[in-house]
Amino acid sequence: MLKSFEESKEAQDIAVKKRNIVTISYVNILLYPLPIRIFHWVLVASLSLTIISGLMISCAYALVPMKSIRFIHISAGFVAFGIVLYRLGYAFMSGDYRNFSIKLKDFKTFPDLAKYYLFLRENPPALRTKYNIGQKITMLSWLMGILYQTFTGIMLLNSSFVSKTSALSLLSKLILPQYLRTTKYFISIYFVITIMLHIYLAHTEDIAKSQSMLTGWVRVKRKNNN
Repeated sequence: MLKSFEESKEAQDIAVKKRNIVTISYVNILLYPLPIRIFHWVLVASLSLTIISGLMISCAYALVPMKSIRFIHISAGFVAFGIVLYRLGYAFMSGDYRNFSIKLKDFKTFPDLAKYYLFLRENPPALRTKYNIGQKITMLSWLMGILYQTFTGIMLLNSSFVSKTSALSLLSKLILPQYLRTTKYFISIYFVITIMLHIYLAHTEDIAKSQSMLTGWVRVKRKNNN
């Protein structure tokens, strides 16, 4: 009788343990839709060609004829400008622009984000949208930089077009060509530095998100209580 009671109690304990077991399953989430992936890789190619060819022009050091370098620089620059316009259009049509909005709540997370990047905090602060405040500021600066580089490049390329455009004509009178070239050079260096930082953080913080820029999907854990 005692043995039967102990067996019954043991069976009940096993049942309780089974109910408390947490099983882990995985679910695939679409993180980057195809339009975003197209934008990313076209921008990577065009911006890389623009920066490299621009630095070759600035340093007057060419492995190929300068005429060819200028052609690559101008063509890649217009492709980068066009794909940025495409991304802006997609952001507003899909509502994705909300992920880039910068609000006061984002700035409140900046101290904790800085501590995380300086290895003074184990986990990053909770995200209000898809991107943190550092990513939002960086992407906004890239947008402004690409727009500036495009329009100032047009000013240096075609003086007759600039003279017929009132806004560009006024801007050309305020900024001398040598200052334009200097500013364009330092903005290119800024792009190089921030892109290298972006690559480092993307591959060290969460490699799964970096891989999803190829496939679009990321695999995450989902806990189920059985």
